[in-house]
Amino acid sequence: MKTMLKVTFLFALVAFANTLFAAGNLKVNMLPVNAEKAVVTISSISNSDFNITIADENGKIIYFKENSNAEENYRKVFDFSFLEDGLYKLTVVSNDITTERQFEKSHRIIKVGEEKTTLEPVFGYENGILRCTYLNFTKEDITLHFFKNNEIIYTKNIGRQFNLQEALNLSKLDKGKYEAVLYAGGKRFTYPVQIQ
Repeated sequence: MKTMLKVTFLFALVAFANTLFAAGNLKVNMLPVNAEKAVVTISSISNSDFNITIADENGKIIYFKENSNAEENYRKVFDFSFLEDGLYKLTVVSNDITTERQFEKSHRIIKVGEEKTTLEPVFGYENGILRCTYLNFTKEDITLHFFKNNEIIYTKNIGRQFNLQEALNLSKLDKGKYEAVLYAGGKRFTYPVQIQ
């Protein structure tokens, strides 16, 4: 039993270290040049592929590019002269990391918001125990739900701390298909669980 606990702890520690290291890999900067142009730089020490999306406040995609040229740094001058005044979101996705920057374009200036990074949670199910680890960069309220046949059978607010870890004992549940759902910062992460 002690060996099992040590192995489980080691797995959680390695998963946490990997996700923490990965989060430091992706940085997105946006520097306004004038009221119509901005320089976007994306740096990644993992040299992995990524995609860039720019969407308006209604979610309509204005620009999308998939960058399969795995370079350490990406730099591009964007011309926003065709955009109407309003709020927009620049999103960069690389592997399990998403980084967003909201910006506002007006006829006089481009105002850039803070960088927000989201990492997908790490789920694992073994020996009747469901484990979930999540790095809460935005320190928002995080909720974990557990579903069977689209009905909630368990809900728990797991907090606002940076490093969140939760374990659920599912050993007494009936056989069947279940789903764990983590709500974090307006995003929904799902993990299917098959109990046999």
